[in-house]
Amino acid sequence: MELPSFYRTFVKNILRQSATYLLPAQKHFISSKFCPLALIAAACSASYPALATGIYSHLQLKQDTTSFLASEYQQAPHERIDISVGNLDNRLRLGQCPAPVGFTAQDQTGLGGNITVKAQCATEHINWAVHIPAQVVIYREIPVALRDIARGESITAAHLTTSLVNVSNIRQGFAADSGAVIGREAKRNIGKGEPFRNTVLDAPTAIKRGEVVKLESLVGSIKVSSNGTAMGDGRLGQKIRVRNDSSDRIVTGVVRGQGLVQTL
Repeated sequence: MELPSFYRTFVKNILRQSATYLLPAQKHFISSKFCPLALIAAACSASYPALATGIYSHLQLKQDTTSFLASEYQQAPHERIDISVGNLDNRLRLGQCPAPVGFTAQDQTGLGGNITVKAQCATEHINWAVHIPAQVVIYREIPVALRDIARGESITAAHLTTSLVNVSNIRQGFAADSGAVIGREAKRNIGKGEPFRNTVLDAPTAIKRGEVVKLESLVGSIKVSSNGTAMGDGRLGQKIRVRNDSSDRIVTGVVRGQGLVQTL
C-alpha cells in the first residue's frame, strides 16, 4: 500500500528543514523516527542521503583514533609505545562520515603524555568535530647514570648505562645518546638510574682561574696570538676575562677550547 503523495511530501520537507536547522543528534532523532518506515525509506534516502549513512559508533571512533596514534608515533628500534584512548560522552551521536575522518594530535612536545586528538568530518551533509582525550606513553632506551654522580664531576663512559625509560614523563629535554653526555659536567648530584636531563648537564670546564691561556685575536684576515692569564674559570662557549701578559690589559674573550680564548 502506498501512502498519499501529500504525506511523502510532508516528510521530505521535515527532513530538509532538519538539515538546515538541527544539530546532528537531532537530525539522527528525526531519521530514526521516519526512515525505518518501510514505505518511505527510499524517499528518506533520496531526499537526505546523510541520514541514511548511519551512526559512527564510539567503539569504531576509539579504534580509528588508536590506529592514527600508532601511526603518528611510529615505533623506533629500542622503543615501546602504550596508547590509551579515553571514553566519550554516551549522549554524543555522530553521523557516519562519507569521507575519511581527519585526525590531528595536539601534542606540542612530540613525546606523548596526556594529549588530545581532534577528529573531524567535513562533508556537504555531515559536518562535526570532536576532541578525544588520549594518553600516549613512550618508552625509549636512553643513557642513565650507572652510579651516583656528584655535582661538578666530569662524566665519562664509565658513568653510563642504558635503560628503557618513560620519556613522556620527562618535561625537560634529555640526552638521547651517550655522545650528548660524555665530556659534560654534572650541575648537581645525579642519582643512580636517573636519565640525563639537559638541565643537569653543563659544558666541561676548559680553563681554570690563574691558568695561562692562549689569546687569539682577529684583525681583518690576520690572526694574532699572545699569552694571557685567566681571571676565572671558563666553560666552552662561555665569556671570561683574561689579562694579556704582554700589555697587562684585561680583555674579554670566549672560551673556544682547552686553554684557548678568542678575544671579542
